[in-house]
Amino acid sequence: MWRMGIGAIAGFLVASCGNHGKSITVDLEILLPDVKPRVDAIARTRDGGFVVTGFGATAWAVATDSHGTPLWQFVDPIDGTMDTGSQSVPQSEFHGAVSLANGNTLLCGGKYKGGQTDNLLVILDRQGRLLERRVQAPNDDSRFIHSKFYQCFLWQDGVLLLGNTNDGTHGYIWLVELDANGLKKRQAFLDTTPPVEAGIAAGPSFVFTAWDSKDNFRVIRANEKGETIAKRVLTGEFIVQLRSIVESNKTSILVYRADKATLYTLDERLQDVKPPKEIKGYFDPQAGRGYLLADGSVMLFGRSSNASISLVSEQGNTQAVRAFNPKYNSFFVSDAVPISSDQFVTVRGSISQDPRDQGLVMSWVTIKENK
Repeated sequence: MWRMGIGAIAGFLVASCGNHGKSITVDLEILLPDVKPRVDAIARTRDGGFVVTGFGATAWAVATDSHGTPLWQFVDPIDGTMDTGSQSVPQSEFHGAVSLANGNTLLCGGKYKGGQTDNLLVILDRQGRLLERRVQAPNDDSRFIHSKFYQCFLWQDGVLLLGNTNDGTHGYIWLVELDANGLKKRQAFLDTTPPVEAGIAAGPSFVFTAWDSKDNFRVIRANEKGETIAKRVLTGEFIVQLRSIVESNKTSILVYRADKATLYTLDERLQDVKPPKEIKGYFDPQAGRGYLLADGSVMLFGRSSNASISLVSEQGNTQAVRAFNPKYNSFFVSDAVPISSDQFVTVRGSISQDPRDQGLVMSWVTIKENK
């Protein structure tokens, strides 16, 4: 299944174009060539390895150890009776993965169904073998003809699934809570729940973003019951919710409008902690991935001339931009996970003209102080 030819593994250390105190180095790149190069997300496993999700004609997932050595690959079977209407439209998609407490892996996404999309959950064992393929009607109501999960992540002592659903006349944000082994505990529609009054303890909460209307996005804080604790609308053409390297009760949001990026820092009520800050130097985070580092600087994953990383100081100045090896031609960096306070593993799809350079590319990158 896997072939690792000459040049498939490249170890190197390269200088960055940054000259403001820090630089980005690419320490290692690994090509997994037998993977369709539409890469979506990466997650860490409980033993320190990685699971990467994406899709070609159908959804796929790849697991590696901590060094990028392949362990297994799962491809959602192709249904020969299903016609999506276009070769560019996949039959199914995985948009995320979660390593469960029992050692299994949960994959979340959606599958094509007669012009609509059904939500899709797949659970694999430690060897990547299929244990369960689950599709459920939102709130067990068959009127919901469209549904899909676009995010799944560990939360509290279990798993949260964020998705959307539509009954043909109205769309809803759909929340499902699972236990640590993937069994359903509860589900809710956030749009149908009024905000909780200020001062009422609503339990642990989380923040996510959602489309609101043309050039507007919602930032929502909710709890596992689907209760909306706070909501705010921000104007922009593209939004990135930054993940934080260190635990924080603040939320950092980047909003792009007219080729300008503005950083918002919000409190638990989603009000400004400090005035919004303009980020100097445009960078295109096409997949919407970014991290707030411990020193207040921001690491963005996206694109310049090729797939690239941008490091922005706490003051909003671009410190460094690192473009990846053009040998593996990629539209953008799909996702990244931290493995320490200054190291990340990124994933992207290589669409190079040479078939030998096509596939999934994993890269280990480090932020370093310039001497």
